[in-house]
Amino acid sequence: MKIEEYNSKAREAFGKTLVELGVAVFKGIILLITIIPLGFIAKTIAEENENPISFIEFISSMSNETYLTFIILLSISFILGHALRKEGLRHIHESEYIEK
Repeated sequence: MKIEEYNSKAREAFGKTLVELGVAVFKGIILLITIIPLGFIAKTIAEENENPISFIEFISSMSNETYLTFIILLSISFILGHALRKEGLRHIHESEYIEK
């Protein structure tokens, strides 16, 4: 059965699910962007070595292929999250339009 053949309530539920998935992807990205640097800060504070590792040293020590892979995967997740939210909102809007 195609999405277009669903009744309005099922289509609205499907749209809400897509929006929730998109929001979950964005939450994951935000957690990634905030938790990793905070982890490095906490590790630096906890270590009493003379050579603590820093976030900048970690980023600069990555190879170009690793850095490129990270940026590509981060971009794909942004695009996926946006597409899921946009498609979910479209289904919700169309379900409301069908009801009227």
